[in-house]
Amino acid sequence: MKFATLIFALLAGCAAPGGIGEATGSWDGATYDEVVLRWGAPARSTKLTDGRDVYTWVSESAGSRGSSAVGFGIGGGGGGGIGIGTGIMFGSGGGEAVRCERTLIFKAGRVDEQNWQGPAEYCRTFAR
Repeated sequence: MKFATLIFALLAGCAAPGGIGEATGSWDGATYDEVVLRWGAPARSTKLTDGRDVYTWVSESAGSRGSSAVGFGIGGGGGGGIGIGTGIMFGSGGGEAVRCERTLIFKAGRVDEQNWQGPAEYCRTFAR
């Protein structure tokens, strides 16, 4: 029961203002070129059987001492699916690396679904 309460609290905190949802939402409908102009070339890509293109960008940075954060992202439901990603990072020493991985699925050349993983405070810096 305690575990379920913890998960609910973490997810509720992510939906609050300042969570990662605003960052992911800022890219809804963006073109591939807009994303590349902001984030550079993707780290990897693939094509789904339904013809949609999937691109993943990965960014890392040194974290701050004693930080903790939770990241959560939900992609749009176009094409019948919803992508959900979570990430939890707790740091106790100085300069730990933080990582934000953003996977965007493009349909007809525009962002259709998203999955962001990483600490919210870092991933928020990739908002449009």
